[in-house]
Amino acid sequence: MTSADENPILSDDDLSDDPFDAWYSPRIDRGLLRGLMKRTNHHGLLTLGLWLMLCIATGTLVVLCRHSLWVWPSMLLYGSVLCFAYAASHECAHGTAFKSRWLNEAVFWFTSLVFIEEPLYRRYSHAGHHTNTWFNDVDPQKPYGNPLTLTQYLTGTLGVTFYFDAVRQLVRHSSGRFTAEEIAFLPPSEIRRAIMNSRLMSACYSALLLWGIVFQSPWPFILYFIPRFLGGCVVTLYINTQHMCMAEDIYDHRQTTRSIRAGWLERHLYWNMNHHIEHHLFPAVPFHALPELSKAIAGQLPTPLDGVVAANTDILKAISRQRTEPRFNLSRAKLSDG
Repeated sequence: MTSADENPILSDDDLSDDPFDAWYSPRIDRGLLRGLMKRTNHHGLLTLGLWLMLCIATGTLVVLCRHSLWVWPSMLLYGSVLCFAYAASHECAHGTAFKSRWLNEAVFWFTSLVFIEEPLYRRYSHAGHHTNTWFNDVDPQKPYGNPLTLTQYLTGTLGVTFYFDAVRQLVRHSSGRFTAEEIAFLPPSEIRRAIMNSRLMSACYSALLLWGIVFQSPWPFILYFIPRFLGGCVVTLYINTQHMCMAEDIYDHRQTTRSIRAGWLERHLYWNMNHHIEHHLFPAVPFHALPELSKAIAGQLPTPLDGVVAANTDILKAISRQRTEPRFNLSRAKLSDG
């Protein structure tokens, strides 16, 4: 049993142990780094509370507008906020969102349910992603590579494939079927729990769907299913910025990963994941300390792009260029280690 202060995925010494030795690591005072790794409950509770209040406020707007065409932009706004459950789930997958283990796991389960991704699969596939960031064939969370097509960009951003894949995966896992790739990163001791989680999550979604159909109720659709689809597109624009069209198969997060600037509300909804290079360099640093970490190593990293729109614009330009230059990528980290 791990203690409340122990990260279930990455230890505090993860940067000095294999396989992380191979990766580029910036210079930083170890005492400062140790301080930045300290976890708290209050930062996570405040950020989670802000998200929940915004969900309630925008959800109330949907309810008030349900009899007019304004319900559609209201559902888009509400769904965009709702789908930032992704960011909370991500931080909880690392075990760094809260100091208290039970609180971290409770929020992890709930936000993973909202985002439609079984928690244990998410945790261990994400650990594999950090171990082999943007390496072809071995990064479990690398759904595309260079060259990227416009069709892949659009279907991924609009979520066309996500929902079909999510349903198929839940059905497979609920029946105890896992692919060889999944077995490679899922510990055998966690398979039974992953099956039970998948069954419970499938039951929740099925109950919502049956409620709407049997009782002819609009609420499951206008307060979850439709907003989850609409808002997913907005959140995916942020997810695109993390690695899309960056360099592949190289041990340097400055080249495989991208950081962006973000406004106050964006940073809080996104749990500071706009500092994505910094997060990959030091994954044991909790979200609330990433801005301070970013300042400490800023001179050793590429300058962050000016927001989510600028990053996606660059990606679209790269997609166009990759039609004639398949090996082109958006790495801007032509930096020396000295």
